[in-house]
Amino acid sequence: MRNKKEITKFQLAFVIIQAQIGVGVISLPYEISRYAKGDSWISVLLAGLIVQGIIVLMWILMNRFPSRNFFEVLQILLGKFLGKIAALFYCIYFILLGSTALATYGYILQIWMLPLTPTWILLLLMALVGIYTVKEDLRIMARFFVLASVVLIVFLALSAFALKNANFTNILPIGSSGFSSIIQGIKPAFYSFLGFEILMIIFPFIQSSRGGILKAASIANLFVTLFYTFLVLISLLLFSQKEMKLTPDPIFYSIKSISFKIIERPDLLFTSMWIVLVATTFMNILYCASSGLTFVMNAKETKKFVFVSATACFLISVIFKGKFEIASIAKIISQLGIIFVIIIPICLLLISLIFTKKRGADSQ
Repeated sequence: MRNKKEITKFQLAFVIIQAQIGVGVISLPYEISRYAKGDSWISVLLAGLIVQGIIVLMWILMNRFPSRNFFEVLQILLGKFLGKIAALFYCIYFILLGSTALATYGYILQIWMLPLTPTWILLLLMALVGIYTVKEDLRIMARFFVLASVVLIVFLALSAFALKNANFTNILPIGSSGFSSIIQGIKPAFYSFLGFEILMIIFPFIQSSRGGILKAASIANLFVTLFYTFLVLISLLLFSQKEMKLTPDPIFYSIKSISFKIIERPDLLFTSMWIVLVATTFMNILYCASSGLTFVMNAKETKKFVFVSATACFLISVIFKGKFEIASIAKIISQLGIIFVIIIPICLLLISLIFTKKRGADSQ
C-alpha cells in the first residue's frame, strides 16, 4: 500500500508547481499593482525568496521525522488530543480553501466562457474531476500533474505572444513606486504562492534523499517565481497603471487582444488551459483535506474522505454569491494561510528543537 503512495523527486517538483499555480494566476498582476505599481515584478521575486525560506524551514521540520507526515508530527509534538484538534483545524482550512478556489473558478468561467451555464453545474463537474483523480493513489495523481504541466508551456507561449504590443516605459524607472510599496506588494504575491505546504504532507512518500527533496522543492519554487514574474511583467508592459486599475483579470484581457488566422478566439483556448491549472490545484487541496480527515478519524482508507471533502467544498462554494463576497472570503482564507502555513510550522520546529525530539520519536 505504501508503494502506491511513493513518488520520485521529479514528480514532487511538478506536484508543488501545480499546487502553487492555480486560480489566482489571472488576477495576480492586478492585485500586486494596487500596491507596487510598475515594480510589482520585484514584489513577486521577493515573495518567492520568502517562500523559499519557509520551504527550507518545513524541510528541516519534516527531516526530523522522516517517516511521518505532517499530521502525525502534530500529534508527536502537541500530544494526542491537541494534535488531533490541530489536524482537524487544518482539514477545515483546506476545505475552506478548496471551496474558495471552486467559487472563484465558477465565477470567472461563467463570465469568460459559459455565461448561460448554471454555476453549480460547473462546480459539480470540477468536484467530480477532483474525486476521480484523488481517490486513486498518490503516484497516479503525480503522473497526471507531470502530463498536465505541458499546459504551462502553452500558457507561457500565448502570454509571450502578447508582448508584440509591449510598452517598456510602463515599468520605468525601476523602483519608482518606492520601497514601502514594493514591500506591501509582497503580501498579495505571497498568497498566490500558497500550496507548497503539501510538501509536509507527502514528505514520507518521496523516494529520494533528504537533500534531493529540498532540491526538488526549491526548483519547483524557482519555476513558479519566474512564471509569476513573467506574467506580471507582461501585464505591466501591456497596460498602463490607469488601465491596470480597471482590469481585474489582465492576463485574460491581454490574450483577448491577440488574433490568429487559424484561431478566432485565443482567449477561449487560454481559458481552457487555465481550467486545467485550477483542477490540479483543487486536487492538491482535496488530497490534503482527505489525508487530514483520514488521520483525525484513525481510518486506513482515504477514498471515502475524498468524497466527504469534495462534497463539503462543493456545498460551501455554492453558497458564495457574487464577486465581492468571493473576494471577501478569499481574503480571510488567505490571511488564515499565514497562520497555518507559516506560524504553526515554525512553532512546531521550535518545539522540536527545544525538546530535541529527533528521529527517535518515530518509535513513540
